[in-house]
Amino acid sequence: MTLDYNIFMELAVIPLDIVLLCNLIVRYTNPTKVNVAFRRLAFAVTITNIVDVVTAVVTSAHDRVPNSVHYLFNISDSVLAAVSGFLFIYYVYAYSFMEQSDLRRRKIFNGALLGIDIALLLTNPVTGWVFTYDAAGNYVHNFLFMPVAYGFPMLFFFIGSLYMLTHRKRYKTRQVASMLIIIVLAAVLFLIQMVYFDNVLITFFIASVGLLVIFLSLETPEYERLLSTTAELNEAKAREAAIAAQERLSKEVMLALSKAVDAKDHYTNGHSQRVADYAREMARRMGKSEKEQEEIYELGLLHDIGKIGISGDIINKKGKLTKEEFDEIKKHTIIGWDILKTINEIPWLSKGARWHHERFDGKGYPDGLSGSEIPEEARIICLADSYDAMTSKRSYSSPRAQEDVLREIKKCSGTQFDPDIAGYLISMIEEDSEYRLREE
Repeated sequence: MTLDYNIFMELAVIPLDIVLLCNLIVRYTNPTKVNVAFRRLAFAVTITNIVDVVTAVVTSAHDRVPNSVHYLFNISDSVLAAVSGFLFIYYVYAYSFMEQSDLRRRKIFNGALLGIDIALLLTNPVTGWVFTYDAAGNYVHNFLFMPVAYGFPMLFFFIGSLYMLTHRKRYKTRQVASMLIIIVLAAVLFLIQMVYFDNVLITFFIASVGLLVIFLSLETPEYERLLSTTAELNEAKAREAAIAAQERLSKEVMLALSKAVDAKDHYTNGHSQRVADYAREMARRMGKSEKEQEEIYELGLLHDIGKIGISGDIINKKGKLTKEEFDEIKKHTIIGWDILKTINEIPWLSKGARWHHERFDGKGYPDGLSGSEIPEEARIICLADSYDAMTSKRSYSSPRAQEDVLREIKKCSGTQFDPDIAGYLISMIEEDSEYRLREE
């Protein structure tokens, strides 16, 4: 059988396509957008090149092959050519960092073009608008042949090339240079084919050469891994910086809230800060980790946050509270719990607010917990809070002498206070010979 087409240029580059594709699959395993897009493009070009050669052979068989087979191969060939051009666009897009809205619009537009091309090809056996076959099985080009068979693939190539060239600052110099080489090479070869060799299969010879040029402009896998590692390190640093900023912000917010609470009580200036400091020191002496010490400190800062919801007249009342007023002020533990439990990132923060007035013997409030039922953090805050109350000026009392405070802590160990934790506070007091642990 004599072939109607010279298939040898495309036939010669098929092994090159296969080797290049295998190399991509074996070596370029890092699933970056560029690698994935280029593997898809290389696979499409390889398959299309093979199908193009087989189609040329089938077409050359004329009436020895049923028309249905002719249609199957020629339509498949043209669809694959359009898909290859379409995938070239997304290889170009893989390098860019365009906005998602822009990418979405481009996908819709390009997808619509591909859909029109495929629809025209699939309906061609009925319409005959693209190509048909005469009685002798000869391939007949009709009025839509050039725009459908060549126009759409070339349009996709043009769209991708135009995007890269008009956004060349987003690409490396050698990528833009490679694209210019492919464009010039394709233009020259197409011109030569149209003028002198219209029966030579050259389209996917050009595509295969273009793949090779693009491949040579790709970064090596080793360099990609270096870039990937560097990017991961930069991302890790950015995450650490964001976490640190968030922690600073959280701490600043906590300090601001604690000062807002203390400002409401004219007699407790700096109370929350001191409770937090005393609690953290006890936690340190108990052998807690730095993270646990910091959490105890934060619990101390916000243990009285619920007082925001209590009337200032009751909080600042001089003299003894009535039973109704005391019942009202006890609600600050529940109010604080309700406020802090809504902070999903740090749910443990509400423990100190709710249970810092519980007693070891079970006679405290709001829940009457006893012993180990009371969270350890709340037992620590309870001691720190009580110590600061005794060593600070209040509306109902003056600061007590250090010896008196020490006796009270010892006396209440095992009843109001956890005796084991109280031992750490007692040692702090005994070491404080100059009585510095008090309101200045």
